[in-house]
Amino acid sequence: SPFASEDLGTGLDFANKNPPVRSGIERAAMAAAPAQVLPPAKRWKKDPNFLETSPVHPANAVTADWPSLPPDIVRHIADSFLATNDLDWYVDLRAVCHNWRSATDDPKDSTSDPRFLLRRWIILDEVFQSDMRRLLVNTATGRFLHKELHALRDYHVVATTLCGLFVLADRSPPHAARVFNPLTGDIIRFAAPVPPEVQVTAAVCFDFSSPLLALFFDSCCKMHIASPHSSDAQVYDFDPSVYSFFRRAVGGGLVGRWWEFAGTTDLALKICKVGQSLGVNLSKFFSGDPTEIGLANDARCLPMEFVGQMLIIIKGQQFFHVLRFKTESAELLHVETICNHAIFIGRHRCLAVDAHMFPSIETNCIYYTEHQGSSAHIWKYNIKDRKADRISEAVDFVKQDKQFVLIGDRPSTIIQLLSSYTISTRDSEMAGAVKLDD
Repeated sequence: SPFASEDLGTGLDFANKNPPVRSGIERAAMAAAPAQVLPPAKRWKKDPNFLETSPVHPANAVTADWPSLPPDIVRHIADSFLATNDLDWYVDLRAVCHNWRSATDDPKDSTSDPRFLLRRWIILDEVFQSDMRRLLVNTATGRFLHKELHALRDYHVVATTLCGLFVLADRSPPHAARVFNPLTGDIIRFAAPVPPEVQVTAAVCFDFSSPLLALFFDSCCKMHIASPHSSDAQVYDFDPSVYSFFRRAVGGGLVGRWWEFAGTTDLALKICKVGQSLGVNLSKFFSGDPTEIGLANDARCLPMEFVGQMLIIIKGQQFFHVLRFKTESAELLHVETICNHAIFIGRHRCLAVDAHMFPSIETNCIYYTEHQGSSAHIWKYNIKDRKADRISEAVDFVKQDKQFVLIGDRPSTIIQLLSSYTISTRDSEMAGAVKLDD
C-alpha cells in the first residue's frame, strides 16, 4: 500500500504506552469508505452447529470505487493530513491515482506554501540512525516515524534543522548546499558551497520571496546566509557572545522575522537588566558553554520560539526565569505557566513538546541536564512550584570525545531521547569530505 509507514519507535520502552496512531489508509477509510461494504455481523441459529454468515464482498469490489470518490471528499481527507503536518501521508494519498492528484494541490508547485512546510518535526538520528534510516518525531502530535531516506546516499549530511529538514552538500566539489524535506522528498538546490566546518547549526527561512539558508560555524563565530541562486553566501562575522546568542536563537527555532528582534541592542539590554536583578555573571550570560555546577551566579540566557512567540529562558543553578517578548511593545513579560507543554533545553537546542502526547513527560515543566565531569543527569523544573528534581539516580549521559551520549546498556526513554537531542549534535560530514578531496 502506498500509505504504509512505520509509526512506532521500535525498541523504545515507551512504545507500548503510546496510543496507536492510525495510518493514512486507516484514516482515509474511516472518512470515506461506504458503510455498506462491511459484511453484517455473524449470528447463531438455534442449532449452534450451523453458523449463518453473509457473503463476503471481494476485495477488488471494495477498492474499485476508491478512484471515483468525489473530489471534495478527497480534499477533506488530504486537508486532515495537512492539519497534523503528516506530509508523507498527503504525498502517499496523491500517489494512489490520477483523480486524487487532480483533486489536491501538488507540493512541488510552491516550496514556500505554509501547508507543505515541516512543523514541529525533529530528527533523532543520534540513537537510531543507520546509513539511510532515521527516526522522526512530531513534538506536537507525538507521532513517531521510522523512515528510509535513500536520497541521503547521494550527499554529505551537514546538519538538521529544528523543523525536521536536512541540510546536505553535494559529494563532488564545490559541494553545493541542498535542503531536503524527508516527508515529501523535495530538494531545494542552492548554488553556494558548504564550508568544511565540523560543528554546524542550520536554519531554513521561508518568510521571504525565496528560501534562505543560514549556517552557523562555531569554530569561527560566523554566519553564512544564501539564497538558491546566489553563487556565494553572505558572511557575517560576530563577536563570540553575539554569535552565541544568535546561534542559540536558531537552535531554539527563532528564524526569519525573529532575527530582526533577536539582534537588537534594545532587547539585549533588557535581558541584561533582568540578569543583573538576578545577580548573575553577565560575562558568561550569553556564553554557549554549559553552566558550572556549584556557582550560584553562573547563568545562561536561552532564546526560543514557543507557539509563535519568543521566549527568553534564564537558567541558573536550580532556578529558571521564563520571559515572553511582546513584539507590540518590545516588553519582557514574566511567564507563570506554559499550560500543557513542556520545554527541553540544552546548549545546542531548545524545543517545546505537547506533554499530553508523550508518556511520562509532565506539563508546565522544563527538562535540562546538569554536567558533572564526564557524566550528566537529567533534571526537571516545575515552573509553578519552582522545584527542581533529578529524573533518575542513574547516570543518563557519559562523555565521549566532545559529546555527551546516552548510556547504551538500557532502553532509552522519550525524556532521555529529547534531552539528548538538545545537548548533542552530529558533526558535519563535510570536514571529512574535504580531506578526501585533498
